[in-house]
Amino acid sequence: MSHVSSASYPLSKPLATLIQAGVVYSPPEPQQQQQQQSLSSYPPHREQEQEQEEAHAETNTVLPCPRPLYLQVESQTDALQHFVRNCFVAIDNLLFATPWAQRQRSSFQHRQLIRVATDEDACTLTITDLGIGMTRSDLINSLGIGSRLSLHAVQAARDIDAVWSTGGSGTSRGDEKAGKEKEALDHWNHQEGEENDDAVDDDDDDVDYNNHGQDERDPSNGNDSDGQESTCSSSSSSSSSSSSTQSSSTSSSWEDFRKGQSNLDKNKNKEKKQRCRQGIQVPCQAKDIGSFFAAFCAIGTRIEIGTKSKFDDYYIFRLPADSCKSDYSYFSITRPMEEGVKPSVENGFDSLTDVRGESGTRVTITLNQSAVEAGFLRQEQVLKPLFEKFLEASPYSVVLEKCCTEQQKREIIQATQLELEDTLGQEQLEEDENEEEESNHDEVQGMQKDKDMAQEFHNHTSVKERAKFIPLRLSMGERKMLRLVEAAMACCDYTTEIDKPFKSTTRRMHTQMKHITAVLRGMVTACDYTAGQKLLTEEYYSDFEQFFRQVFEIARRHKIMNPEKMRTEYGKLIYLLQDAVSPSILPHLSFSCKGDVKTVYKFLETRGGLSLLEDPLIEIATREVLAEKKTRAQISHEIRRKERAVAHLKQHYQNRLLSSEDIHLCLYSICDNDSFLNSNRVPIDKIINYLHQFFSPDKIEDGYSLSIVDGQDGSRLSHSHERQFYFALQSLTLWRDIIDDMFRLWAMAEDDLLSESVSYALQDTGQGFQRVQQSPLTYRAMQKILSRVQAKVSNWIGSNVIHLGDHNVPNALTFIDKYTQVPRILAPIVNCLENLERICEEDDGVSKLIENGFGGVEQLKKDILYDFFKSAFDGSGADNFYDAGSCIDGRLTSAWNWCSQLQDKPFFCIFKLTGFTGFDGEFV
Repeated sequence: MSHVSSASYPLSKPLATLIQAGVVYSPPEPQQQQQQQSLSSYPPHREQEQEQEEAHAETNTVLPCPRPLYLQVESQTDALQHFVRNCFVAIDNLLFATPWAQRQRSSFQHRQLIRVATDEDACTLTITDLGIGMTRSDLINSLGIGSRLSLHAVQAARDIDAVWSTGGSGTSRGDEKAGKEKEALDHWNHQEGEENDDAVDDDDDDVDYNNHGQDERDPSNGNDSDGQESTCSSSSSSSSSSSSTQSSSTSSSWEDFRKGQSNLDKNKNKEKKQRCRQGIQVPCQAKDIGSFFAAFCAIGTRIEIGTKSKFDDYYIFRLPADSCKSDYSYFSITRPMEEGVKPSVENGFDSLTDVRGESGTRVTITLNQSAVEAGFLRQEQVLKPLFEKFLEASPYSVVLEKCCTEQQKREIIQATQLELEDTLGQEQLEEDENEEEESNHDEVQGMQKDKDMAQEFHNHTSVKERAKFIPLRLSMGERKMLRLVEAAMACCDYTTEIDKPFKSTTRRMHTQMKHITAVLRGMVTACDYTAGQKLLTEEYYSDFEQFFRQVFEIARRHKIMNPEKMRTEYGKLIYLLQDAVSPSILPHLSFSCKGDVKTVYKFLETRGGLSLLEDPLIEIATREVLAEKKTRAQISHEIRRKERAVAHLKQHYQNRLLSSEDIHLCLYSICDNDSFLNSNRVPIDKIINYLHQFFSPDKIEDGYSLSIVDGQDGSRLSHSHERQFYFALQSLTLWRDIIDDMFRLWAMAEDDLLSESVSYALQDTGQGFQRVQQSPLTYRAMQKILSRVQAKVSNWIGSNVIHLGDHNVPNALTFIDKYTQVPRILAPIVNCLENLERICEEDDGVSKLIENGFGGVEQLKKDILYDFFKSAFDGSGADNFYDAGSCIDGRLTSAWNWCSQLQDKPFFCIFKLTGFTGFDGEFV
């Protein structure tokens, strides 16, 4: 069965245009360049120029525009040095991340060797290092998005696109102009103003919001609509004149109109001809497009990167995506092996320049003709002296494939396996040497470990740290504004109208502006009808910037505090704001709707009250009082204790800027967060307790083995009983830590979604059109959570790949919304198990049913949990093999798949008897 996974992604548009021009365009020889310059500076004489202008004025055609491209690239030596410098950085990062003792071992030294090979038949140059490597996200964020382009590069890309869109020359528009003249004359002779108004309205519908101000249907001439508008106004004025003078006035005015249009065409032709003489400078240097792509444009036509990071799988990056085409608008990322499989000699990675082991990067460049002529395929004569020069001040060394013996090649290829064996042997030796000492100090070390973990947990979950992401409670006035936003989002169909295919980007931008401004006008009108009517006519939306930021911030703050609410409305709202702050829409609105969410930490910081968060009593003042089978006296005692702590904090920390009511608001905002954590963590904690209560990793009861086999009962994983036990335990622990950090993750997700630097791409992911967007802040936050969980457990089972920004999890909103559903999955299960005794006591018939049909209450509990732990963590649930499995996202997908099959389980009737109505897990 094949495990190859591949996907194509669009390259940044300006960058793709420059690469297309830089790679495909071949600089002419000096004689050809002089000839081209002489040809482009036409006409050679003023008399011929005037004749051509008159001829083109009569035929209403546009002069051709053969604008030459002048390529500015790095030298070939500097380009090669850029690739070598990337190897230095990768090896340096690996050394910094490796313990000193491991770096000193002889088996590690091969990682400081750069490998070089060439293929004369394919004209390729391969450079490999076994440095730190790159993850899939690094490939997308570093290479797919690219470096920040200079302003000169962005402007050049626009000029190139403009030339390419017209085929490099103007096109004849005589027929089109004749048609427009006839249409204008018809408007002139008719006296029906309604038709003129309709024509103007039709032109307005296709307004281009890309700073050109031209009609999309005629981008080559932005003044035609103005000519029609003047025609319409003249028509309305002529309709009021008498019939006796209408004919003469119409004839005279029409001649003036034709003369004006002829002069306008001549001026435009002169401007276009002046631009033709200038040519376009194509900046493809490191200062303009970044060192990597600058080096690629200088010496290559295609590039392939095979890379492996310690924390991710082996991936292959290709530009262009299709090896048979020269379209640099898309790049592809392929995973050629199954998840978790490392590249090795056994897997076919047996050449000198292949990546093997934990990490490394291989860069293969298909050289252009100039690089081949420069000798970049000759290792002994050209490459070896160059690399020796590059490495003369470096601690690293280089080996060229054709400059070493077969024995040396075999030693280099086998060095990775020797390093692995040496590392395992050293670890075993250290374990044997310290076994006796560890056995004598088990208790002390265990206590210290518990203390360190408690300190880490305290630092991570301290009130002061959590307060940075805890939203402030809404006031009564803010709740009124919240209802306004909810109503506005409920009655609009923003995502339905925007997230669908459009014939052009301009039409989509026009639709975006139309719906965004409609929502803004509606909210202003709901608050102040007069201001709304004024806004409808004048459209000065920036005058209400503070109002819009405030109402949208209130809705966002409410959603973070209550993730289970506003699911549909919030999806529309965040996508509307995402478009409103995008580079294509923001200039036309003239303001940003995005504002910072008010948090407890920021509120206290501006009022000099941060010391409140460090008081020990704040834990008591913000702790939720839970019943948990406590007596009435115990509950009353906890309530009085909490009230005394609140009174003490309000009296002790109030000042001129921070009133007692403000302190009260902050304390109960923190208490809301504590309540959220309790209600969402409790089901996870109870399921973990059930796992330990009914199952053991070391003991397998007859008929209750948790082992699963790939291909049986829909499973896509193969685990023994012990591995499945720990796999389920680790997944539940990860979900618990994600819930703990939910408010932080939500803040990171909103920052990613509303980022002005990272845009999204509307793609069909197989589940409809989705906004696919990279989310670096959310990804890093999830990586920290995952590392913290991995440190808690003894041995991590399964993949640690986090899907974010691909067809599985398109963006941060989909990601964060999925994990808010964890309590919705587990709470009905816990509720069913806890109510079994109750329904048996209340009804003898139910008691007999459970006793005769399921073997009793305890047996029924075990059957339900056995089915859940075995089938809800088996890697199933996706549409195909590659989208499921043991990855971080796949674990939750498997649990949802179990929920969808609950109605077919034999114990589904018991769920219904305990009050089960559904999981309510419909995603946004």
